Amino acid sequence: MNGFITPIAPPPLQPLCDGHGRLNPQAIGWSPRPRVHCAMPGNLGRRKRWNHWCITTPHWMLSLTFADLDYLGYGAAHFLDLDSGKLVSHSQLRPLGRGCELPDTPLASHEFCDSQLHLRADDRGSAVRLTAMAPDIGDQPLQVALDILRPAHLDSVNLVCPMGKRTFHATCRQLGLPVSGGLQLGGRQYHCVPGQSFASLDFARGVWPLRSHWTRAAFATGGGIAGNFGAGWSDHSGLSENALWFGGELQHLDEPVQIEQSPQGPLAPWRLNCASEQVDLCFTPRQQHQAHPKLGPFFADTRQWFGCFDGVLRGPRGEKVPVASAYGWIGATQARW
Repeated sequence: MNGFITPIAPPPLQPLCDGHGRLNPQAIGWSPRPRVHCAMPGNLGRRKRWNHWCITTPHWMLSLTFADLDYLGYGAAHFLDLDSGKLVSHSQLRPLGRGCELPDTPLASHEFCDSQLHLRADDRGSAVRLTAMAPDIGDQPLQVALDILRPAHLDSVNLVCPMGKRTFHATCRQLGLPVSGGLQLGGRQYHCVPGQSFASLDFARGVWPLRSHWTRAAFATGGGIAGNFGAGWSDHSGLSENALWFGGELQHLDEPVQIEQSPQGPLAPWRLNCASEQVDLCFTPRQQHQAHPKLGPFFADTRQWFGCFDGVLRGPRGEKVPVASAYGWIGATQARW
């Protein structure tokens, strides 16, 4: 007998769809690791694919979107200086998704290529090199070079959910990924703060209803504490994307989390809570950004608030876990697409 242990191979990925593009019932459900191959044959003109990265630091935040809606490609970069409140953004549309290369699995490289906006994520599994270049964003050039770690122990939220008779969505939410590097906007450089800067990835593939809406909230902070909360797209499926991370260990919340804003104004605080009291948070926005890409009768009206979460979570053993000034965001979208 030798002392070598043969590693156990992961199970093969489950196909999201059958050969006709219909949702595979075996793919439906939740898992802490990616287990679905998201190729979507057929459904031409109705498929939605996007990879959305968000970087949070104590001094600035960055959002990068790679999207292919079949009939339209969309790339976007939004940057917020938290100290000055300066917000700059640039978005680019490409007909028929040209220049947008998005994979069928969440641990793979992806790219949006246009002369006015070039986004790329070189994914090596355990690490990602995220770059962006735009010659004119707020009348200044932007260059981004970030190195993102994906620790082997860190779980993610993976959910496949039917939305209707012929519509469905698959997602992989990765939160609390340590990030280093920085960006240059015009003549100023911005750097990540070690131990306080985190990346998140929203990998999404599906065939959506013509009219759709959803709300999502996410944050990460030191000690491997993070949260992901969503409402809208999965409400009638009996499935939940809500989850907490403690020390990097994922705790799935199999219940709704209420995400509601005070009606006092666009930067009014939000409350997030659930019946089990595992989540009791207040989100205080620092800035709001709105994007409204439109093509004929089709549009996606998205508002994203950047700011801080404070409050209390319940840990795996029922203990109270305080959350103080954890950077994150809330996004709300209404779409006809």
